[in-house]
Amino acid sequence: MPEFRTRSHLPRRAATIAACALAIALPAWAGDAFAQDAPTPPPAPKLDRFRVKIDLPPAAAATTASPESGQIDSTPAPASLSGRLILFFTPDSPRWADRAPIDAPFFEKPQPLAAISVDRVEGGAFIEIDPIRADAFGDPLRSLNGTFRVQALLDLDNTVRGHLAPGNLVSEIVSVELASDRVDSLDLVLSKAIAADPAPPEDSGVVWVERRSDLLSRHFGRPTVLRAGVVVPYGYHDLAFDRRFWPSVYVVPGFGGTRLSAIAAAPALQEPDARAAVPQAVWIYLDAETIWGHHGFCDSESNGPVGRALVEEFIPFLEERFRLVARTEARLVTGHSSGGWTAMHLALDHPETFGACFASAPDPVDFTAFQKTDLYRDRSLFAMQDGRATPSYRGILGPEEDRVFMNVEDEYAVEQVLDPTGRSGQQWSAWEAMWSPVDAARAGPRRICDPATGAIDLETVAAWSRHDIARRIDAAFASGDDTLARILAERVRLVVGSRDSYYLNEAVARLRARLDGWRARAEERGAPLPNGPGFIEILDGLTHDTAYPVAQLRFHRAMQDHLRAHGLASAPSVDRARVDPAWSESAPSPGRDARPRVRP
Repeated sequence: MPEFRTRSHLPRRAATIAACALAIALPAWAGDAFAQDAPTPPPAPKLDRFRVKIDLPPAAAATTASPESGQIDSTPAPASLSGRLILFFTPDSPRWADRAPIDAPFFEKPQPLAAISVDRVEGGAFIEIDPIRADAFGDPLRSLNGTFRVQALLDLDNTVRGHLAPGNLVSEIVSVELASDRVDSLDLVLSKAIAADPAPPEDSGVVWVERRSDLLSRHFGRPTVLRAGVVVPYGYHDLAFDRRFWPSVYVVPGFGGTRLSAIAAAPALQEPDARAAVPQAVWIYLDAETIWGHHGFCDSESNGPVGRALVEEFIPFLEERFRLVARTEARLVTGHSSGGWTAMHLALDHPETFGACFASAPDPVDFTAFQKTDLYRDRSLFAMQDGRATPSYRGILGPEEDRVFMNVEDEYAVEQVLDPTGRSGQQWSAWEAMWSPVDAARAGPRRICDPATGAIDLETVAAWSRHDIARRIDAAFASGDDTLARILAERVRLVVGSRDSYYLNEAVARLRARLDGWRARAEERGAPLPNGPGFIEILDGLTHDTAYPVAQLRFHRAMQDHLRAHGLASAPSVDRARVDPAWSESAPSPGRDARPRVRP
């Protein structure tokens, strides 16, 4: 080997002499100056210790309810567990005493979260959560100050929406005081599994229906069903009743709602004295839940052909099962919030199926006003053009004053901490699953924005634009096809509060303005759009929640008007003696439902 030399290539002895000479020549203060200029090493980061122990065998977590049948899953228990370990924090104060930390996210006051992914962890093991590397919302773990109620959850399930799915492991709630200027230590124990939801009650006045979908089963490669809760009207089981075949009202619950919404509605829908106020029809409460969130009966790569499955498979089955009038004008669809958007989507995409739509406070119907963002012009989802944070959820303080409780950046960040693959089951996750193409690298829907910066992804926006209701109608109208504009004017009844909590009024106002423009242009073409019976109303001062009961009263009257206009509100005459030879005018009618009973 060649001999090593210094960079100056001086012989080793010469280099030593030169160094000594340099030291002698330096003034006395030079040594201190060099010492002062030396960089001070940064203090070691505060290494808090957060540990979570799995105190259940993997078999306990495997015993969960099947999302299709509610039966015990026969899948063999895994030898280890993999999933998303999440820490939930809430203040240890009276205001939060009755709320479990795992019930997050809390829109009115977002709270800290931290999470890591775990892979093949065995029961009895401790999992260390690195406070520096953990994904976090709010302050980093090492910066938290105050007394908190903390709860841990291990999200194991990829078949049911959200982190509160059956079989996921949770700890008890622990109170702890944390400080940013000292080393904190916290141990939590995952000691129980979330119980399976009980089967829907059979004595609720609701018929519970499940039907396998061949379309969805082929798409997902596993048995998949569509579900509904069906409420039949007063007189449905009476052989002597004036009507034997009934119109139908399809109800799409809002975000997080399921077919169980039928339970609360059944008493009023079946009350004899309510017949003058409530449309007499078979009310069908659909289930729009999927692992991603609300699927909107919108066909997509992530959700499968769920819209086709509804209109091609489920509705024909329901019409045969429940003696429904199988005509377009006899099928009504309604919904609030995400259900409102879905109702409009179904009415426009399947006009041969649904004859009337009643939508309140729908998710954005014009993507130039996606809450407070113009998806086609704005660059960021997190910041408005004036630099302020884009708001997402507000409350009313006064006649003109609002308070923003959550902005879009926080909302999106919470979802990323819960599940960065898009399976948080929250709102943006649902929209991405409905409208985005699949991102192979993410193994989930393509994101609408960069989760760190909020920069809007234009390729994703192009895919979303195909589901922009206002844009679709405008493009068709510009090409000379006014079919969708006519459906909107004639069949869609749309209501929203002027101070909607999620700013959904912004898109409705733009859609109404567009409709006025289409009307004017249609007049110029000599083919005017119908003046109703559809309508778009913005209710002054009402919010997302307060608009709902007002809309229901408005819709029930409009539904009755629609059924009456198509000969579906009053019953046809029936030869009762032919139906029941023992019947006579003087005899009571024992078959009439004094208290409606539900039979298959």
